[in-house]
Amino acid sequence: VIEVRDAYDWDPDALLAGVSGRSVLGVEGALWSETIERGTDFEFLAFPRLIGLAEVGWSPQAARNWEGFHLRLAEHASRLSALGINFYRSPQIPWREGPPIPRRPSPISSLQSPVSRLPSPV
Repeated sequence: VIEVRDAYDWDPDALLAGVSGRSVLGVEGALWSETIERGTDFEFLAFPRLIGLAEVGWSPQAARNWEGFHLRLAEHASRLSALGINFYRSPQIPWREGPPIPRRPSPISSLQSPVSRLPSPV
């Protein structure tokens, strides 16, 4: 599991020497899937990392602040739980479960068969 702060501190503008940040058109959240069997496995590896990656993609490094982000991220626990998302509760985040939100199954975690055996839509 990639820790939340590691994902958040990543600076895509510094990835390639001699390439300015203006040349970076976007970011990608790669996830190796050879060990993933079910949707809940994907969710655990992707969340909350994707939330941090979204901020990396939208905010330049100079505008990002871990102290503010990790507190904002803590508020997402209720939302992720209500959506039925099996997320990694990183010890780096002071997770706050708010008032109960009606839970509904996640479209990903409700898959009945292993992901590796799903037929391709193409």
